[in-house]
Amino acid sequence: GFADGLRYAAAAILTFAVSFAFYDVQALRRPWAMPLLAALLNGCTGFVYLSQEGWRTVDVIYFATELILCAAAGWCYRQLLAPMRSGRTDTLSTPARTASLLFLFCTILLALAPVCLYRDISLGRCLAVTAVLAVAWQGGCAAGTVLGISAGLALDLAANGVPMYAMALGLAGLAAGVFHGGRRLRSALAYVLVNGASVLWTWDKGLPISILYEAFLGSVVFLLLPQTPLKKLGRWITPAVPADPDQAAQQRTRRRLEDTAHAFRTLYETMRSSFRPPRNDNDVATVFDRAACQVCRTCTLRSQCWERGYVTTFNALNDATQAMVERGQGEPGDFPDHFSSRCIHFPEFLAAVNRELTALLYRRQYNSRIQESRWAVCRQYAQLSSVLEQAAAQLGEELLPDPVTQRKLQGRLALLDDQSQGSAFRDGRGLLRLEVVGPAAAQLAQPQHLGSLIQLLGLPLRIQEQEEERLVLIQQEPLMAVAGVAARKKDGETVSGDGGTYFKREDGTLYVLLCDGMGSGLAANRESSLALRLLEQFLQAGVDTEHALSTLNSALALRGEETGGFTTVDLLQLDLFTGDGVIFKLGAAPTYVKKGETVRRITAASLPAGLEQGSAAVPDRTPIHLSPGDCVLMISDGVAGPQDDQWLRDRFLRFDGDSPKELARDLIANSPQQATDDRTAMVVRITTRPSFS
Repeated sequence: GFADGLRYAAAAILTFAVSFAFYDVQALRRPWAMPLLAALLNGCTGFVYLSQEGWRTVDVIYFATELILCAAAGWCYRQLLAPMRSGRTDTLSTPARTASLLFLFCTILLALAPVCLYRDISLGRCLAVTAVLAVAWQGGCAAGTVLGISAGLALDLAANGVPMYAMALGLAGLAAGVFHGGRRLRSALAYVLVNGASVLWTWDKGLPISILYEAFLGSVVFLLLPQTPLKKLGRWITPAVPADPDQAAQQRTRRRLEDTAHAFRTLYETMRSSFRPPRNDNDVATVFDRAACQVCRTCTLRSQCWERGYVTTFNALNDATQAMVERGQGEPGDFPDHFSSRCIHFPEFLAAVNRELTALLYRRQYNSRIQESRWAVCRQYAQLSSVLEQAAAQLGEELLPDPVTQRKLQGRLALLDDQSQGSAFRDGRGLLRLEVVGPAAAQLAQPQHLGSLIQLLGLPLRIQEQEEERLVLIQQEPLMAVAGVAARKKDGETVSGDGGTYFKREDGTLYVLLCDGMGSGLAANRESSLALRLLEQFLQAGVDTEHALSTLNSALALRGEETGGFTTVDLLQLDLFTGDGVIFKLGAAPTYVKKGETVRRITAASLPAGLEQGSAAVPDRTPIHLSPGDCVLMISDGVAGPQDDQWLRDRFLRFDGDSPKELARDLIANSPQQATDDRTAMVVRITTRPSFS
């Protein structure tokens, strides 16, 4: 009534007067000062009115609630309006200001609840329905329930104080949030149905029937709202996910690698375009011209030979050119008799020709080496760019969460320790990766607990990283390789010039390498050991196999200019998840692949590493697919030699797969080369891992 209005008007005037009069007082600038002052003055005016009417228990309860709400409203309004006044709208998404906005919305509903559109249909309650539907559809069940209960409490305070609207709007908001992000009509239908059910549950409790009409009108308004403001609402109410510092650092590193790779690629293209072939110095005629300038300039027969008899002299020199160039020097017999007998300084002329020819050949060799060195450096920049691009691409690969597996893992961890956390991801190939952090990591690494987890997930796992309270498990490969190696050095040598190794990378890729250095003994051993060491380092670091072989070839070619060495390379690359593989060869001996009752012979046409550079130095590449029971035989050229290798294929075909090492020993012992060269045999048999059997 009017009397109550005068009471609140008086409290508001007093609050403004105190704030204006004591504006410079530092204590009033504190966040809770003015809200408490407003509640105090409201209490003073209310105390006068209530003292006249008498103090009933229910009046005291309502009066205390009013004062608490007055102070809370003042604090919330200050939290919400202060950043707007200073222009700091970016701080409106903090939890305190979100709660303040919710409080402001509820007070607006309190003011609009008595306003009726038609009979008992309230404008405030229709607005509440629309707001709850919009928030539930964008924010989900939690957001819809919180707003529904809050708005319902406000409407209950505006009505009879019984929390009936809180129950109806809260349940309806929960139901509408189930269809979060789906079609709006489904959320609206869920809201209306649950709202109708709440009316039936409280049929004799006083919930008005008008709430059904209000739910219908609010749902219609919700369906008519444009999409853009609803999306903005969704972005605002969705809690911000803090950026993962490790992921941010990873993305920054990836961008730097990409920029560096682009810089090296630009450098490569710039250098390639700036290279020019050397000045044409391949014309053998310049040899005779320079020799004539040295010998014939002072000769008395110069005019007769180079002017009147120019054609005869030209033909004579032309006849001598081919034999002279093929031999590398000129001899008297290369020239026709009529020319050598007529020339009175023929020995001096021949010596000058040989000097100029030698100089020409040296210039050709020098220019060729300069060009090869320049192109080798240029290719190194291109290969480095490719390696960096590949590393950046690997850093950019995202691990996709596997929620089903994560729930199973978390359930298993709960049996061991309630403080440990686990996560499950799938990489780009769909392979599983588990990470456990907490005290349960050490227990899970034990065979009995790890075995139970493997049985639960239905996938074999192996430990990749293990620390005190951290454990990383990755999916185990279904295939495994059983290798047998046998080798024998050449008689009279202390070491073998052959070298071999095999290893498995973390991604489940198997590599088998066999290198044969030029010759035998220590020099050959140095070449093969260097090639093995470099290749293993490149491949273990994740460098693409063809890039690694190309880089090795260029490095050995530059090194060979001083030492003159080279080495063959035989490399098997096999994916133990799929069985797909590739055999790479650089001048290596044949490789044999046994599948069932057939033996396939794979040969090489490329030169060994270190003998050739440029585009021609490309390794031979042969794709293969291996299944359980298949075998691969890699040998050095000392095993089979230049003779027919039918005996080797027959022996390999009879191999039953029991002992690859015995087969390798047998091939070395029965080699027709015997001890005239280094001999190495590597046998690899593919089988199914026992946990997959």
